[in-house]
Amino acid sequence: MILEELRAHVLQTALLLPKYNLVWMAGGTVCARDPETGYVVVTPSGLDYERLSPDDMIVTDMDMNLVEGKFRPSVALNLWTGFMRVRPEEIFAVVHTHSPHATAFSVVHQPIPVITETMADWFGQPVPVTRYLSVEDPEFPTLPVQVMGNGYAVLLGNHGPITVGKTLEHALERAVTLEEAARTYSIACSIGKPVTLTAEQATASFDYYHHRYGQKKS
Repeated sequence: MILEELRAHVLQTALLLPKYNLVWMAGGTVCARDPETGYVVVTPSGLDYERLSPDDMIVTDMDMNLVEGKFRPSVALNLWTGFMRVRPEEIFAVVHTHSPHATAFSVVHQPIPVITETMADWFGQPVPVTRYLSVEDPEFPTLPVQVMGNGYAVLLGNHGPITVGKTLEHALERAVTLEEAARTYSIACSIGKPVTLTAEQATASFDYYHHRYGQKKS
């Protein structure tokens, strides 16, 4: 079995999605690209992660040609590889969830503004939303990539959020952070008019967090 470690990592990440209440049953997707081979490891379509093992993960190349695996890959593999293709040095991991609060924003086709410093740290800008796209829509593999632009998340209209990162840990943390931001914003709206961060504040917070926060050298 090739890419055994990455396959295990993809499955471990997928198993965390229901633990953070981001998906249920067989929902969601996890996908990662190996920097050495360029191969992609992705969860299989429509199967309960609790019943799977690392060798059940699918390996393809970036053109979605099967390299190794016994199941069908995620039906949206053309979109996951699309994100990786346009930003090959930045995006090695994609996480797709159906987390309820973020999905609610996708249902009303409303972007999620930058409302907390934590959200700014991980996104640096508001999270946009696409129109509804079925997987058979000709624009499905391209429009979400365009709408996300240089950001790190996008909401699929009437479907749910996608988060990306250089690592699976980053993509997962963004998925958790986005859901918490959407929940917090919904609560804040019931109290009063939320005050969102400016573009300058969000960019500065993102830059600080990723270059000078914690154990990073100034």
